[in-house]
Amino acid sequence: MWCAIGCAESSTNPVEGQPPLPGLQITGSPESSAGATWTYRATTEGVTYDLAGVLLKPAGPGPFPAVIISHGLGGNAAGYSRNLGTTMVTWGLVSIATNYTHAGGGVPLGAPGTASERGASPPNVLRARKLLEILASLGYVDLNRVAAHGHSMGAFLTAALVADRPNAFLVASHTAGGVRPDGITGDAAAPTVAQAMTIRTPYSMHHGDLDTTVPLASDQRLSDLLTSLGVAHELVIYPGSGHNDVPTSPAVLGRIRTWYTSHGLF
Repeated sequence: MWCAIGCAESSTNPVEGQPPLPGLQITGSPESSAGATWTYRATTEGVTYDLAGVLLKPAGPGPFPAVIISHGLGGNAAGYSRNLGTTMVTWGLVSIATNYTHAGGGVPLGAPGTASERGASPPNVLRARKLLEILASLGYVDLNRVAAHGHSMGAFLTAALVADRPNAFLVASHTAGGVRPDGITGDAAAPTVAQAMTIRTPYSMHHGDLDTTVPLASDQRLSDLLTSLGVAHELVIYPGSGHNDVPTSPAVLGRIRTWYTSHGLF
């Protein structure tokens, strides 16, 4: 049911011949089938970063549109985000992802943040914001055409990110996300309604009606908020689908690609 509501072993900046960003090390070719891996270790504006992730790009010099992909609880950049990136790179997108505080699979915690600061926490937003800076340094990304996408806790983070940087993203999307009511305490992985009030990015949301991990009501709440703000959006509900049925569904990805196209990412 529709409810419309080319690098070497260690890469360098192709323009300046210098490391793309002080503290950033890229290993392998982003144009290969598995993409490149990268680390970023630096202290900037008083924040210590220890990040790791994956980077994929289409062949050629660009400039290309790009997407920041954010994984859910227990996922990581080398798993969910890389797998989704290999699809989105065929759409013509540079894909970048990092590990967040809620990562699994034995990856190091990294910095900033602690294991208790999950989802849309301020440390994770700082991690995601750093990806914008990395994209800007690469020399082949069109910064006027950047998207954000995530699943579950990565969806929570995506909403918080585009709220935090409303002018940085042309379009956004997520699966199994949403917002929580203001004043609700406990697990703060989801952003509050107040936190999402600054979203201005056209937003595509996808949710299974049998999701018992992230209730459909969370995305319905975000949809209602975006309606009140006059922000272009869609909420597509998938009858009979649970939490893990939606994120890699070809139907979902096809609709996300259509949303990106209709809002000028390609």
